[in-house]
This record gives sequence, C-alpha cells and structure tokens, in this order.
Amino acid sequence: MNITLNRAGHFGLLLVFAAFVVWFAHNSWMASPTTINMLLIGPTALLALGLIIAIAVGLFLHPERDADGPEEENDGSLRQRFGVPVACLMLTLYILSLETIGYDIAGVLFCAATMIMMGKRNYAIIAAYSLLVGFGPVWILQYPMGIPVYSLILE
Repeated sequence: MNITLNRAGHFGLLLVFAAFVVWFAHNSWMASPTTINMLLIGPTALLALGLIIAIAVGLFLHPERDADGPEEENDGSLRQRFGVPVACLMLTLYILSLETIGYDIAGVLFCAATMIMMGKRNYAIIAAYSLLVGFGPVWILQYPMGIPVYSLILE
C-alpha cells in the first residue's frame, strides 16, 4: 500500500475520531453506567465506530478514492464566494432561535434554507425532507422518550 501524505492524513483523522468516540463512551460509562445515561451514547458510539471502520477499510481497499479530485471552478456566484460565511451565520441563527421559535420550526427552517443554499431547487422535496428532519427528532424526544423539548407545533 502506497502511503501518501493525503492518505496518512485521512487515516490519522479517522484515528482521532475513533479515539474521541471511545474516550467519550468510556467517560460516560465511568460517570454513570445506568441505562438512562447510556441509552443514546452506547448505540451512537457503536454506529460511529462502525462508520469509521467502514471508511478506513474502504480507503485501504480502494486507494484511488483517496486521490485528490479536480479543483472546483470559481464561477463567481454569491454561493461560491460567500457560502461558508452564510452557512456559519445560518447555523448561528438556528442555534439562537431554538428557544425562541422552538426546536421544530427552527429545524425545518434551517434544513430548508441549507438545502436551498446548496443549490437544491425541487421545492416539494425540500419541504418534505425539511418537515421530516425538523419534526421527527422533536417528536421522538418528546413522546417516546419523554424528554421535554420546546416546540411551537408539537406541544
């Protein structure tokens, strides 16, 4: 296997992610090994480690996937020039609006705005996916799990 700087960096980043997941899960277990504490942390840690291992195996078996891709063309559009600052601003507004307009509405608006900013134009798909992403997690937290989450519509 040919180890380039790019490949070493990707494997190193995967190793850092795996170390953080293991540390977080172990730290949570040491704090409180109860079911209520580990209910979300345990499965999420296993899923994250599974994904990390799958990505590492894929990079190991198919080194051509790790090659540098072509540089993006600079078309001069507003999205191309200001995409990252606008995305950061949108994320900030989303976080600040969670307690103001509710987790459900904030999630729907953030998801829809992000999809539009990324160039998606099928508004029916944007609406359906945003509603699912906005209301789904809030409903799961409120009703099956009984965790109080501020929302405008699902209360």
